[in-house]
Amino acid sequence: MKSINDIVIVGGGTAGWLAAGMLASTYSGKSDESSPLTLTVIESDTVHPIGVGEGTWPTMRRTLSKIGITESMLVTHASATFKQASKFVNWHSGENGNSYYHPFSAPQGSATADISPYWLIAPNQSQYAHDVCFQPSLCELGLAPKANARSANGQTFSANYGYHLDAGKFIDLLRSHCIEKLGVKHVVDDVIGVRQSDVGIDSVSLQKNKGIAGDLFIDCSGFSALLIEKALGVEIEDASHQLFSDRALVCQIPYTDESSAIACHTLSTAQEAGWIWDIGLQKRRGTGYVYSSAYQNPEEARNTYISYLRSIAPSQSFDKDFREIKFKTGYRKQFWKKNCVAIGLSSGFLEPLEASSLMLIEQSVTLLAEQLPANTKVMEHAATRFNTNLTHMWQRTIEFLKLHYVLSSNSTPFWEDNKDARSIPSRLNNLLEEWRFRPVLESDFPSTNDVFSAQSYRYILYGMGQMQNEQFDFSGYARSMDNGKYAEKQFDLNKKLINQLKAHLPSHRGLIEQF
Repeated sequence: MKSINDIVIVGGGTAGWLAAGMLASTYSGKSDESSPLTLTVIESDTVHPIGVGEGTWPTMRRTLSKIGITESMLVTHASATFKQASKFVNWHSGENGNSYYHPFSAPQGSATADISPYWLIAPNQSQYAHDVCFQPSLCELGLAPKANARSANGQTFSANYGYHLDAGKFIDLLRSHCIEKLGVKHVVDDVIGVRQSDVGIDSVSLQKNKGIAGDLFIDCSGFSALLIEKALGVEIEDASHQLFSDRALVCQIPYTDESSAIACHTLSTAQEAGWIWDIGLQKRRGTGYVYSSAYQNPEEARNTYISYLRSIAPSQSFDKDFREIKFKTGYRKQFWKKNCVAIGLSSGFLEPLEASSLMLIEQSVTLLAEQLPANTKVMEHAATRFNTNLTHMWQRTIEFLKLHYVLSSNSTPFWEDNKDARSIPSRLNNLLEEWRFRPVLESDFPSTNDVFSAQSYRYILYGMGQMQNEQFDFSGYARSMDNGKYAEKQFDLNKKLINQLKAHLPSHRGLIEQF
């Protein structure tokens, strides 16, 4: 039995520095002289992070607060803006203009009762998210999620929100904070060898410095997966038969006017063989085309992407020399093997729909900090629990991302094949059959590790118009629908709340300028 004193993180990037920050802040001052906890990040200066994860969940507010990074620091040092929702354009059909929102705020009155069944049978329904939540209207109007920047670390707000941020600047902020404020050791070097024993990894050899030994190793080395795959041989559980995309083209577009409005939501626009993300930072827009090379060749993909870029920035010129990222969809069969934990791209990759990549990093580092074993004797128990929980999270994330595709009426081969039952996870397929005869229920997602709630499923399912356009029958629904008056009251309250917020919320850029 050996105490876990020395933790070595191989790889920087968002995953490496978030892991370092969470562990350092959790255990700072909690180790005595006989059992000091040291954290060392080995970061290459020749291998650069992928750096396209620029959208977060609201959970990032809590994560950064725990680490000690304030909202003001994030806005001023990482070009951060506020994200209130995702807007999906042309996902339902290829016709121009159809769209729906997945907002971060819950439907009106949802703490007391689910009003969606009454919306489904309402004679004058409009769009689900607009009717049950005020937040889509804030996004359409370009309004901020809160009135001012003075609230303590963003804890007082009108609407739930996450962030859009410059991934490179975010990494720089995390790195400097971890080193200067949290005492994390930083070694700039390349790992060239791994020494193993029965317990897993003993040490890593470096190109320029002497080797570094550790009790626990965290693999944040990205797609190369230096420890978890190359050293320990843990394979990927392939999920490309469920989510088809395997390529991304990336381009950053500066604003032509420094006072341009900043979108307060991620824009996701469906294309022939995938979708394009479009997010607003303080001085630029970050865009990318996620597509499947099995359905569109590189030349066609570049033409598709250029067509979109020209539509949003007609005064700018674009060539076809985009940065290209190739990836394989899937997750590790074991995230924690022996004394090695994989976090970030080394643990797997899913297309960045719904900001899933950063969310899974957050979940991983939070769980590791909570479950960090005291010694090697109990490490196996922590590893088993970690693997079970993370596998569940990845599988549920795949199901939720797939939901966006299976409800589409787009008719190109890419979209048609996404609706093939053989590509739909069986659990999701079963739920879709049930939801034809009853509403989505909280009890459909009973695990504490269900990363997407019933509310999120309702926003996608009803936002896509599936329940309006497909035949459904609630006549056999056993639960009494006796909250009709309550539901009508919530619909009315939502309209009033929108008008109230219009009157006192600043523009998104206006809030940013307060910082």
